[in-house]
Amino acid sequence: MGRFNMWMANLMRGRYGMDQMNRTLSIVALILIAANLFLRMRIINWLAVVLLIYIYCRAFSRNINRRAAENQRYLQFAGSVRSKFGRGAGNPYGQTPRTKDNTHKILRCPGCGEKLRVPKGAGKINISCPHCHTKFTKKV
Repeated sequence: MGRFNMWMANLMRGRYGMDQMNRTLSIVALILIAANLFLRMRIINWLAVVLLIYIYCRAFSRNINRRAAENQRYLQFAGSVRSKFGRGAGNPYGQTPRTKDNTHKILRCPGCGEKLRVPKGAGKINISCPHCHTKFTKKV
């Protein structure tokens, strides 16, 4: 089994591999194959075969930048669909997001853009950024 693993590792070196888009397409292909078992329609069979060919072409592709861009577009689309159905935009597994922190506010440093967490309701406060040491005043 060691030789096969080494051969597979050498084959996949420099290639894109599987990502979230390929996993979703694989699930769709399996659903089409299962539907074809009951419906016996040629179009479903051909769609499943074309989808599987596309999945393997993406996985074995050496154009990593283009595949990563495709995956990013897919993740943005899937996030917008999930947010419409209440599963949370950046949450691929459907867990509920943490409750919002009502005791603190997030501010951005005007110098470096770093996020800073400050207590709410403190009024006008002087803030010193721990990263770039820029001092600024904000009303919280």
